[in-house]
Amino acid sequence: MTRLAVILTGLALSLVAASPAAAARTEFFGIAQSLGRLDSTDLQGMAAVRVRTERFQLQWASVEPTQGSFDWAETDAFVGALSSRGIRPVPFVWGSPRWVARTMAHPPIDTAAHEQAWQDFLKAAVARYGPGGSYWGTPYHQQYGAGATAWPITSWQVWNEPNLPKSFAPSPSANKYARLLQISHDAIKSQDPQAQIVLGGLVAYATNTAWNFLGNLYQVAGAKGNFDVAALHPYSPDLNYFRNAIQQFRGVMKQYGDGGKQLWLTEVGWGSDPPDQFGINKGLAGQNNLLSASFNLVLSNRSAWNVQRVFWFYWRDPPTHLSGSCSFCSSAGLLYYSRTAKPAYSTFKGFTATPPRASITSGPSQGGFTNDSTPSFSFASNKVGSTFQCHFDAQAFSPCSSPLTLPQLADGAHAFFVKAIDANGNESPVVSRSFTVDTVAPTATAPGQALFLNTHLGNTTVPVRLSWSGSDDRTTQANLKFDLQKRTYQSGAWSAWSSVLAKTSSRTTTPSLTPGTRYQFEVRSWDQAGNVSAFKTGSAFTPTLSQESAATYTGTWTTEAQSDASGGSVETSSQVGATATFAFTGKGVGVVMPLRSTLGSVKICLDPGTGSESCASVDLSPASGLGARIIVFARQGLSTAFQHHVKITVLSGRADLDALAVVG
Repeated sequence: MTRLAVILTGLALSLVAASPAAAARTEFFGIAQSLGRLDSTDLQGMAAVRVRTERFQLQWASVEPTQGSFDWAETDAFVGALSSRGIRPVPFVWGSPRWVARTMAHPPIDTAAHEQAWQDFLKAAVARYGPGGSYWGTPYHQQYGAGATAWPITSWQVWNEPNLPKSFAPSPSANKYARLLQISHDAIKSQDPQAQIVLGGLVAYATNTAWNFLGNLYQVAGAKGNFDVAALHPYSPDLNYFRNAIQQFRGVMKQYGDGGKQLWLTEVGWGSDPPDQFGINKGLAGQNNLLSASFNLVLSNRSAWNVQRVFWFYWRDPPTHLSGSCSFCSSAGLLYYSRTAKPAYSTFKGFTATPPRASITSGPSQGGFTNDSTPSFSFASNKVGSTFQCHFDAQAFSPCSSPLTLPQLADGAHAFFVKAIDANGNESPVVSRSFTVDTVAPTATAPGQALFLNTHLGNTTVPVRLSWSGSDDRTTQANLKFDLQKRTYQSGAWSAWSSVLAKTSSRTTTPSLTPGTRYQFEVRSWDQAGNVSAFKTGSAFTPTLSQESAATYTGTWTTEAQSDASGGSVETSSQVGATATFAFTGKGVGVVMPLRSTLGSVKICLDPGTGSESCASVDLSPASGLGARIIVFARQGLSTAFQHHVKITVLSGRADLDALAVVG
């Protein structure tokens, strides 16, 4: 034991740590441990890990050892100590006094007088500890202060394990238990009509199994109406037996039309002693693993099984081995008697006191856009069985489930918020997504064509610069995307459209096109929300390439073969003032010449001698950008209604004329 205490020191977290601040009260997880076996330190430790219910034995024989004389002192002390720490008492009433029967396990139903005495005891207990009960006035507040919150008893469990001979003597009987249930129901409800009557917890794998006993009970006329909550003690050697017990029990409830009734697991537990022949002692690791697995199983099936309470049996081990009791009763506690924590304590605390973590798993991204005005969000919790509360924008939190579709939202900025709440009421930090709804499509401009300075012609192609743009009311220019498509006119018909660029952020591209082929390009824009404009189609055009032989020359020019020239040759001149002139019709023009360190300079004019003359001096030997087949002069936006001229004049050194590119 000493060695184990040393090993487990790191697991023994403070039993008096503060409870999480953001937590709503629930009473899902509780502790089952008898009156007199828990002291103030135990209760303080239970409260610290957010235990909110404690199931205990309210023994008739102890309260009324002599008929008509009630001694509530011990019960007052225990119930008050629980309530003052925010723990609601949940009693199972049991144990006939000696003036009723030889053994406490014998139910008080053998005579009308004994039945009446039992009912009188129940009425007195409800009148004292139920809502508005006499104990919650002066006695409670004198001890715990005027501001102490009362947590009255609202649920009463009738007897305990009535399908076991040692608890229901001389032998279990569904008919006899039904009678006890009826008179108990009537007595309790007469004092508190809202009280919950809880079935005595039935032991799953008793000789008379819980589900067989329950089925027999349902066959007793009126029995179903005399309890509000079914109760099971699913003690099992492993998780499969545990699952089977609950499924069998729920199956009988549904068979008899009682499937909507709550199920409480009023005792769940395994011992930490070494494994034995009974199968409920599992050792330290086994106890811890089965606590975790069974709780997660219940939480996963919480709605399907309608489980509303789970009581772990129990908080702290007794001081000595309980001879004559169950095999695991001496080691089922979460703590050793010394209050050293077992591994199961930390795991239990994880379920009862550790807040969950919520996450948003799908929906509009943080800071993102959506074109869905009723967007859906999916979310999750790291703790099984969590519920959720959501809100959006300035709305209040309300219960929700995943996935959640929001109501119609206006275009603009919005925010979604969600928090997870575990079975014990612990709340996660709120997680959120800010997003923008945008249902309006962007616009796009049709692509234009141009021949661009300093671009290189291919051996047999012409580079044509395409440019386009778009706009949107919410997506910035930098975040717009575009699709570019093209088609060609061949054999008297247009081809199908084909993609050139998809979802590109570019607004220009310079494809190399085949001279003499007619092209058409179209573009559409995408905004960040996924809205897409209609395609905007540019005008059809044909790139052409005229070799140097098509020009008219003045002065001295000589044809010279150059392997890297368009067409394989150029016209060259070193005579200052020599000219070459092209005539053309088109929307754009480009003069193609090589740039080399051995060349001089030229003057190039569009429509010389006219009012629209446009000229530029071109250095044919710049410091960078040397090469063959380069557009050294370009003009766009020309009218196709008349013929244009381009004139190249040698200014200095040598000039090599290669070709004229035209977009028409």
